[in-house]
Amino acid sequence: MKNTVELMTDRLHLRKIKSDDYKEIFECWTSNPEVCKFVTWDVHKTNTETKEIVDLWINEYANDYTFRWLVTLKNTEEIIGMIDVINKNIQYMTAEIGYCYGQKYWGKGYATEALTKVIDFLHSVGFATVYAEHFKSNIASGKVMEKAGMQYEATLRSRVINKFGKREDVCVYSSVIDFDIIKNENKTY
Repeated sequence: MKNTVELMTDRLHLRKIKSDDYKEIFECWTSNPEVCKFVTWDVHKTNTETKEIVDLWINEYANDYTFRWLVTLKNTEEIIGMIDVINKNIQYMTAEIGYCYGQKYWGKGYATEALTKVIDFLHSVGFATVYAEHFKSNIASGKVMEKAGMQYEATLRSRVINKFGKREDVCVYSSVIDFDIIKNENKTY
């Protein structure tokens, strides 16, 4: 079975979400309008809304190819964000990553550190293409993707309606491994 496994980086612990995490998740990011500016879902008004989505996420761990990590600081286990595969195609082994972090953790390199680790993990379990998208106005997210080794692919014009009711472009980045090249490099002649 391919599913979420615990991952560690120098500063971070990536683990499965637990049912009692919902209060911290609500406080950290789902209730923050600044964080929600660049995502497709709306601000949660109560932690009950967050609990409902956390319960759904936990239930999805029973499915193969569910990859969802709560990101915590390694030394304190303080919850700082989440990263997961939000879209996948198993036939072609492609995975789209989404992530969200509490505002007070922005600009510290945590998102890049977690994204790099998750990309490496997904490639290691057979995903040839790992990609991510960001609203064009969310320049910081594009920088995270670039620092994690992803390459800019394209700008999809007028793909979303942002929180201000205006159409916005979406930028796409990817990390690709050609498994045929890897197999050929390992051949002995």
